[in-house]
Amino acid sequence: MSSHALERRDAARLTHIVGACERIEHYCSTGRSSLDDHRTYDAVLHCLTVIGEALGALSDDAYARLGSVPANIPKAQRNLIVHEYWRVDPEIIWATVERAIPALRVDATAALGT
Repeated sequence: MSSHALERRDAARLTHIVGACERIEHYCSTGRSSLDDHRTYDAVLHCLTVIGEALGALSDDAYARLGSVPANIPKAQRNLIVHEYWRVDPEIIWATVERAIPALRVDATAALGT
């Protein structure tokens, strides 16, 4: 395998990340008020947990291809959502949706070579 090829497992996780990012962007396409709907908010939180879990399962090589992703932040956010849900701040979730998700989608898509 060349140094540029992805492991099959990494490609699958990156595909999951891209899909979750796309769903978040779709759910929130009308802006911040999207998160006022409980079903949308719950769906976004679920997608963020998928992203955090998928990022945590990537090899170091694949993770290094995601220049927009700070180390440990997505996993920490996932852990907060899952284990300390009462501490989740909707404004931080919106900042993640607005700033981090588009960049992550671009990076993950590029890492996949698509």
